[in-house]
Amino acid sequence: MQDICFIDKTFDHEQSNLYHLSIQISLDGFSYAILDIPKGKYTVLKSINFFLKRPRLLFMKVRELMIQDELLNLKYKSVDIIYSSENFTLVPQVFYQPGSAEKFYGFNHEIEKGYCIDKTFFSKGESWCIYTIPENLKEFLALKFPKAGIRHNLLPLVERALKENRNFPERNQVHLNFFRSYFELVVLSGTKLLMSNQFSYSSESDVIYYVLYVFDQLKLAPDTTELLLHGQLLQTDPLYQTFKKYIKKTLFARPNSRFTYSYTFNQLPEHYFTTLLDFYKCE
Repeated sequence: MQDICFIDKTFDHEQSNLYHLSIQISLDGFSYAILDIPKGKYTVLKSINFFLKRPRLLFMKVRELMIQDELLNLKYKSVDIIYSSENFTLVPQVFYQPGSAEKFYGFNHEIEKGYCIDKTFFSKGESWCIYTIPENLKEFLALKFPKAGIRHNLLPLVERALKENRNFPERNQVHLNFFRSYFELVVLSGTKLLMSNQFSYSSESDVIYYVLYVFDQLKLAPDTTELLLHGQLLQTDPLYQTFKKYIKKTLFARPNSRFTYSYTFNQLPEHYFTTLLDFYKCE
């Protein structure tokens, strides 16, 4: 996907103290959106693509982008940041104790030098997402945006879906959020979070294998379970048609209806930035 820069004609630099800034950071790129809070309208969407193999390289890239971008140096009413970590562990709230994050994370992953433990609480998912983030990146973001919260990228996806499922307790859903070389997978049953994981892939067959394996292991009915696709997946991608063969209710995700969006955003498919655009007050 090419870099994008959409700025609505109503965006006013001098009114930034009335705006909310949402930032998304991953190995695939850096994106941000600006919400005009009084109007409930997203007026800016920018995305810069890159492809880094290691999270520890993010600090230099993110710092460079933030220094160069004028909009990221304005004063905003509020700022939130979501970070897509390649390694994370979900812990049900009932099992989590203060100070136990490192122990739980260590069951599945090793904490590498130069990384620190962070965690995000999924209130509707009744669980903690424990992950690692490069220390230098976290320190830089804390200095740049002292009042900003840093959350795991899964938070807006999980919390919005669980909220929308309140009136559909029998509905099963699988959400896939695509990046260039990996995808995040979330399984919901009504208002319950059943599982979440991240899978690396290099081909269409990799994705199909992982998803169908999850359907099989969790006994999800392919005729009634909804499969919702988010992120960097073209609507013309053969993968979509392949999913339709196996899973009847395969759909592209839609943006949150509680906001309005600049006409400039119409140049992109609606499902590309659902997590970023869902982030404002999603908890």
